[in-house]
Amino acid sequence: MLETKRDLEERAALLASRDLAVPEGEDLVLGLFQGDRLVAAGALVGNILQGIAVAREMEGEGAAAAVTSALLKKAVERGMRKVFLYSKPQEARIFQELGFSLLATAAVEESGLGAALLEWGAEGIEGWKARTAKIAEGKPARAGAAVVNCNPFTLGHRRLLEYAAGVSPWLYVLVVQEDRSLFPFDVRLRLVREGTADLENVTVLPGGPYVISSATFPAYFTRVPAGGDPRKITELYAALDLEMFRRHVAPTLGIAIRYVGTEPYCPVTSVYNDRMKRILPVGGEDCPPVEVREIPRFERDGRPVSASLVRELIREGRLGEATALVPKTTAEWLKSEEAAPVLEKIRTSGSRH
Repeated sequence: MLETKRDLEERAALLASRDLAVPEGEDLVLGLFQGDRLVAAGALVGNILQGIAVAREMEGEGAAAAVTSALLKKAVERGMRKVFLYSKPQEARIFQELGFSLLATAAVEESGLGAALLEWGAEGIEGWKARTAKIAEGKPARAGAAVVNCNPFTLGHRRLLEYAAGVSPWLYVLVVQEDRSLFPFDVRLRLVREGTADLENVTVLPGGPYVISSATFPAYFTRVPAGGDPRKITELYAALDLEMFRRHVAPTLGIAIRYVGTEPYCPVTSVYNDRMKRILPVGGEDCPPVEVREIPRFERDGRPVSASLVRELIREGRLGEATALVPKTTAEWLKSEEAAPVLEKIRTSGSRH
């Protein structure tokens, strides 16, 4: 285990020599030494293996396998049944030979950056796809979809989903499940379901681990990339998440159109939407093209209605103005006793998300 300042500095130098940045939020860093020299290292960040690097002269000697196996053992000891891993696309085969399954690869032509996402464990994507496909049984083909965080569910979200449901034979609403927003996931999911209960052709689902999660799109949650050019890194993560949607999510649910609102505030979401319009309409083997329809944000008093605006008003103690920007179901929840800890957290934390 690498813990001393000297070891971590040596590890940073090893990563830099392989054009890799030090991952953020590391829970555990392991290294392999030859004598006194660090020749391989890797880190566990949540349930994601990152920063696996081997000295060039040790390539092909099993050092990467040794570090990866040690990290997997630690992950299992911590109760994890699924582990994700990022690698360069050309190195994905090394990890596939260690039992990882390749989920998606992505490359951004403008920056020259590329990445592969792999997973390990008994609870893999094929099981998720089998369970999710059952939800689509008996529903119309060429459905629409929207991926939302709804932190919290606003009139802007409602207008987008209402429009999409009106022009789609069926609409799947996938709520980001990663629980790193100020409004807890179970509350966000409930408010979306309650706020769309009158739309008869809508199914609201948890996004699960394969839709804008810390594994598929970490930049969405950190808002700060793990080194390098911020926009280039965000473009790469966005491309990887959208490849997951194009190859796995859309075919499983029979999705032909993805709806998204225009993004006036958040640069990360703006980059994501731009990549979406480039990637999803491109079909491929076993993954038909997905049309992207970008809908202008609903405005009130000349301002786009967004969840970030609602949180800003709550932070400033203007709850009455905030409740005017959300559906009745969200407004009632905001006034409930259950909401009190969430409202207090918004007022006192510096989190933007």
